[in-house]
Amino acid sequence: MSGVSDRVSLVNVPCANDVVLAVDYHDAHCVIRRRNLATDQESVRKIDTEPHLLGTWMRQAADEARLQQGRAVWIQESTTGWVRVARLAAECGVEFVLANVLQMPLPPKARRRRTDKVDTARLLRECLNGQLPRSHQPAAEWRQLRRVIALRESLVRRRTALTNWIDRYLAHETWSDRQGLDTRRGIARLRALSLPETDRQVIDWKLEELEQIARRLRGVEALLMQHYRQSADAQRLDEIRGLAPVSAIAIVGRIGPIERFQTAEQLINFAGLSPGVRQSDDNCRGGKIGGGGTDKCLRHYVIEATFWVRDIPRYRETYQRVLRRRGVKVARLVVARLLLRSIHKMLSTGAAFQPRDSRRRKQVEPTAVAGEPQPA
Repeated sequence: MSGVSDRVSLVNVPCANDVVLAVDYHDAHCVIRRRNLATDQESVRKIDTEPHLLGTWMRQAADEARLQQGRAVWIQESTTGWVRVARLAAECGVEFVLANVLQMPLPPKARRRRTDKVDTARLLRECLNGQLPRSHQPAAEWRQLRRVIALRESLVRRRTALTNWIDRYLAHETWSDRQGLDTRRGIARLRALSLPETDRQVIDWKLEELEQIARRLRGVEALLMQHYRQSADAQRLDEIRGLAPVSAIAIVGRIGPIERFQTAEQLINFAGLSPGVRQSDDNCRGGKIGGGGTDKCLRHYVIEATFWVRDIPRYRETYQRVLRRRGVKVARLVVARLLLRSIHKMLSTGAAFQPRDSRRRKQVEPTAVAGEPQPA
């Protein structure tokens, strides 16, 4: 999984005796820009992406840096394949750095001229300037959990696509009831329909796929429930109305270690719920939500939960106020941001969810008027 970062964590500036390898990594070939900071020698080479070739470059850089009493640093983008490269770098005694190019500033004319050599020069320049943002590297257990979560999301999308296709077919060709097509009764009703031979075969194939997806979903959700029972964070999130155990463990898996996010605003940015801003002098205009590095699935879970969360006393007043001014869509986005702030606090401090806002002032009892009888 790509190690998209949530906050800017800059790489330390290399020392004068280090050997830096800035790499544009691809499945077939790699472009390696090698810079010896002690001798100020630099070279660029394109090689095949083979473990023995990459290991040779790493060991040579490590040996040369060791003679100079420095270190060898391997820098590459957060692309697919960084896990095996990081493992190979550890075996060769090379420090591995995963760069987050999404948070790197674009140079002038970057859209007009972009090559692998230019990208490696950019990585090296930002590293030497101390401005290279480091990308998050999820541990093996987090990567495995996210793959299970992604599999469930893929199965749900495919199930939705199949039911939508059958719904449109029935609306186009028949007057049959289209409610509950993904239930057992709905599937039995579809099998009993009298259809042309070709259409009957197509519908049967799609129903068989729906049944296969249902069986796989039960297995995947059973596996997620095992993770849920072992995760105190997911069980804590399950206390929030609108979050079921599966969605709770999915949110925890999508977020990963909460230490990645120093503030709740960084988590909101990661979910793509912060609006864009275009400002010039006194003119400021808001933009769309989302952007590079956004976890769209996390945003989907949180926004879907607002169907129920908006009725929780903690968020109800804010939702109603924004609903009157901006409409239901913006109101749900605001509640989603509030929910993420609560999730960040729960995961970072271990606090339980409070349905009511404890910061709200308690109602003050009216003072007694002189001369009136006091209650017992």
